[in-house]
Amino acid sequence: MRDQNSFFVGYLPAPPDVRRHAILAGVILLAGFVLAALALGRTPLDIGASSYGDELAITGVYSAKPYPIVVSAPDTAHPRGRTIMLGGEGKVGAQNFGAAFDGRTVTVKGVLVKRGALDMLLVGGADHFAAASAAQQPPAATPLGRWRISGEICDGKCASGGMRPGVGLAHRACANLCISTGLPPVLVTSAPVEGSAYLLLADTDGGAAPATIADLVALPVTLEGELERRGDLLIFRVDWSKAKTS
Repeated sequence: MRDQNSFFVGYLPAPPDVRRHAILAGVILLAGFVLAALALGRTPLDIGASSYGDELAITGVYSAKPYPIVVSAPDTAHPRGRTIMLGGEGKVGAQNFGAAFDGRTVTVKGVLVKRGALDMLLVGGADHFAAASAAQQPPAATPLGRWRISGEICDGKCASGGMRPGVGLAHRACANLCISTGLPPVLVTSAPVEGSAYLLLADTDGGAAPATIADLVALPVTLEGELERRGDLLIFRVDWSKAKTS
């Protein structure tokens, strides 16, 4: 005679083996939902911890193109020189603040935001710039050849730790607003390139990225162009006509 517990009748209590299988299936399903949520919630920026709020004064050569940066003189900690992107407070670039100092040695004061090896100094205005007493030689760009690189385009402020980027449409709208108001676009690469996961993006002539970059922001992209190093920052001069989304 068969064990009565091996049968299920809808109007009787569930047999023990049915209850066990139902509980196990529920646990597996719940674990799957949790893992999927964690995976979907990750962004390319999860590759490094961020910090926000340290005040910093840095002295170096100011460059306006492709976006405002300051490159300090080489030292023990930064043998190539330390390169820091500049941005304004809020969703605004720093182009107007340092325009008078292009190619000159300056001391800039602001609030440092940092994620991994990517730095940005948030500057409150032109009064945070001052000509330095000792001039430095402008850093020479080191060409690294032509590359095809995949990743995601983000705005440099969020990428460097100004805030925690979201995902989807909200992330894309926020990043596009920041880039359109002068904050530098950054490619967060799928794999490290020359030891870095962040590339400052530029046009082929070394100027700012074109307005059409808005169609590529916050999407998986593959870009092609010339790579160069300025200080310890990689700058990618992109041939935007060959940009592809995946």
